[in-house]
Amino acid sequence: MNPNLSDPAFWSRLQFGFTIIYHYLFPQLTMGLAWFLVYWKWRAWRTGDEQYNQAARFWAKIFGLNFAVGVVTGIPIEFQFGTNWAAFSKYAGGVIGQTLAMEGMFAFFLESAFVGALIWGEKRLGPRYHFVAAVAVAVGSWLSGYFILVTNAFMQHPVGYQIEADGSMGIASLHAYLLNPWAWVQFAHNQMAALVTGAFVVGPQSVVELGPR
Repeated sequence: MNPNLSDPAFWSRLQFGFTIIYHYLFPQLTMGLAWFLVYWKWRAWRTGDEQYNQAARFWAKIFGLNFAVGVVTGIPIEFQFGTNWAAFSKYAGGVIGQTLAMEGMFAFFLESAFVGALIWGEKRLGPRYHFVAAVAVAVGSWLSGYFILVTNAFMQHPVGYQIEADGSMGIASLHAYLLNPWAWVQFAHNQMAALVTGAFVVGPQSVVELGPR
């Protein structure tokens, strides 16, 4: 079927789809890379093997750069909810806005607060607390992914909502909304894919850095 090029919905979908696909290349790698950093920092702390620290330092810089570009490419998505899908945002904003706000206030701030400590704070923090910083970054990145996927899961399988007096959607049960069974399926699929992406990217370099054990 040929697209109707005079239909604004076609261009809205095209623009939003391009933005999402381009943005998602970056969090996909950060979520997969995060737990490799945790593993390397744990091994460095427990064994004192400097090679693990070297691997963590190198990939922490890649993580930081990837995280920054992910933030820059992700900001337009928030605006496009209003510019491209204004009617939907007005109707369902009382629901999906909850998790979008939680992603920013909790997960993103947790990740962004500790990513600087992970990249530049090794000497000041020491091995133990530098490992804690790596864990905080990983937890923040995965929480961020979960909140976003809850938002998407609601659009596929709406639960925990009610229709307000003005005809818009609102939260009826935050518990049901956040624990949407569809979100758990998406999250499992998404995070396994992120780990595969991280392994695919770091595998060859890790062999060079650490060598045969």
